[in-house]
Amino acid sequence: MPDSQSDNEKMLQEIVQNTEMGKNTMDEMLTLARDQKLKDEMMRQKREYRRINQQAHAALDAIGAEAKGQSAAAKMSVSMGIRTRTMMDKSNRNLATMLAEGSGQGVLDCKRAESDYPQASPGARKLMQELCDFQAQAEQTWREFV
Repeated sequence: MPDSQSDNEKMLQEIVQNTEMGKNTMDEMLTLARDQKLKDEMMRQKREYRRINQQAHAALDAIGAEAKGQSAAAKMSVSMGIRTRTMMDKSNRNLATMLAEGSGQGVLDCKRAESDYPQASPGARKLMQELCDFQAQAEQTWREFV
């Protein structure tokens, strides 16, 4: 049982960190976007990241664990990467390309967590699959802006 509890908590922590990365990225990119359609999609996705994040927080609370969000260093790294890659090009194409790459990385992170934590609860696995499906769809959506 300790392994399943441990896998369960670890998977939920991965969901928290993944969704925080998504929310923080959307916040940063929203300041750069000028196109309303692009901004609207960023806001829609930010709401979905927030919804999944809240579910993961609630599940962690239910098992008596505290959510460990994205570290300050990780936040700074993302912020600096975005600023560097948009310094000379704030076009829809560049922003959408970066967001598609980020969504693709998010899918890979989900898949990695699914195999790393095989004893996670069905609820945690379902939430991770939901996040994975959302990010796969997001990647396709961003490609439409490229």
